[in-house]
Amino acid sequence: MAEANRSLSACLRCRKKKLKCGGPSQIPCQRCRTSRAECVFVAPKPIRRSLGASTLDENKEESLRDKLVLLEQRLESMEARHEAQMREMQDTLSQLPAVQPSPANNLGASAQGTTTESDTPSEGDIVARGIVSESEWEELYDFFYNNCRDIVAFVDDQLYPPQRLARRHALMSTFMCAISARAIRHAKYPTYLAEVDELVKKTFVGATPDLQSIITVMLLSAWTGRTRLWGYVASLSAELGLNVAALQLGDESIEHTASLVYRARTWFTLCCFDLTLNLSRPFVINKMREYLPLANNLLRSSYCRPVDYRICAYISGFSIAADAKAQFPKAQLQLNPLRQAEIDLLRSFDQRIDQWFCQINSTSGAQCQHLTQPPYRSGLLISYINGTAIHGIEPESASKPPDTNRLEFLQKALDNASLLIRTQFESDNFRRRLRYTLDYKGVPTYQAISFILKAIPAAHQYLQCGESVAALHQAAQMFEEAGCADAARDVRREQRKIAQLTQIILPQPTGSDSTAGFASSTNSHTIDGRTAGTGVLDIPTFLDTATWDEPFPILDLFMFD
Repeated sequence: MAEANRSLSACLRCRKKKLKCGGPSQIPCQRCRTSRAECVFVAPKPIRRSLGASTLDENKEESLRDKLVLLEQRLESMEARHEAQMREMQDTLSQLPAVQPSPANNLGASAQGTTTESDTPSEGDIVARGIVSESEWEELYDFFYNNCRDIVAFVDDQLYPPQRLARRHALMSTFMCAISARAIRHAKYPTYLAEVDELVKKTFVGATPDLQSIITVMLLSAWTGRTRLWGYVASLSAELGLNVAALQLGDESIEHTASLVYRARTWFTLCCFDLTLNLSRPFVINKMREYLPLANNLLRSSYCRPVDYRICAYISGFSIAADAKAQFPKAQLQLNPLRQAEIDLLRSFDQRIDQWFCQINSTSGAQCQHLTQPPYRSGLLISYINGTAIHGIEPESASKPPDTNRLEFLQKALDNASLLIRTQFESDNFRRRLRYTLDYKGVPTYQAISFILKAIPAAHQYLQCGESVAALHQAAQMFEEAGCADAARDVRREQRKIAQLTQIILPQPTGSDSTAGFASSTNSHTIDGRTAGTGVLDIPTFLDTATWDEPFPILDLFMFD
């Protein structure tokens, strides 16, 4: 039995090279994915005792049978891949009469499976444009490819083109350089980011950008906290018909080609961004609720990718919060005490979140492990929903204290906000990456801090605040390590106020109050002049219009200030 388990734990390629493998729970394994090699697992051969020449013949026959099975699997895999590439090529060629040939369009096709290469430098080549040298490009691309592709869990890590193709796409290559420079070439980051901004401005006029450019602007919005670009991304996506592709994915009478699935996947990725980043603001996608149930068709497609499981998991979870966002303005949450209807409403949402979290842990396995690791965005759902109870807290001078049910919800939200920060603080990987992922990975941190600073002054005499005060200390330390000294200083100032209010003794600071290195772009490079992440997932004010079931007005193109 031990021999059988050992055989199943590695793919054929890793077994041949005698390397450690991720096992059959992760197909393809990390080594095969990095090398873009075929990853095949074969069931172990049954163990038989040696009984002479007849047994040897049987073993030889069994070995030949295994080889035949392996060859048949490889042949089927090659045929399926060849068929998919042919369909993608036909889809691309059918669009050529309406599209002017350009390196950008060739790159967009390559992201869907069609590779077009040329040794002649293109007009958009980042090295030919003098933005970076050959060695700088290789260094920055390698860093991005090895460290940044998996930062956004619901973005397919395979959509990033190979190095020779990526360098020919002006916008994508410059974006990669900017993000990598933030980590390893601090002084160059503002220069590369300014170049990205100029390239984005050029897309405001003329023909609709290619799909790869739209994906890049989407990533830029998330990685740099440019919230005003989301409406623009949604408008461009609609122009390219990505929303139509999502609807067609639910129509069985239409052939689900690789191109159709790829475009629909891109639309659902945008939906995930909209759901996770705009809970406290109107969503940018009109009638988004109509599209989301169709995302499960990605899992039934012959072109299903591992990222599709994460897309569906995020949509399933954050749809709960979006439903709450639509119902809370109609609920009487400000009444004190809370009515039974509102108590039942909040508890029902809590139960849905618990069921969802148990489901992704029991059924999705490694596909959705991002949801159970820092920044622990799923924990924000509990804080977001239970935190709405704060709207019924009366001023401290009021004679009537809050009812116990309201305080129960508020304490639960406060504990989850503190747990979020503590989980991030205890993750070495999260803290190591925070320097260059702050505007995206730091969004949940900002939200948790914002809620703590609202809840404790409002009801500190009724709540247990010790863990939350300690969490503020940990958040300040993480910001300082990330090179965001201003944010760390602001958090520490508010922490001292909270400690004085609650009579809690602050922990002794560790490390220096000053941080060497570059200053984070969180304040200086956001388009709207606000600190990135502040209030992005904040508790709703009930003044915003919920657009979950209703159409939202088409947004004008957002220009840079």
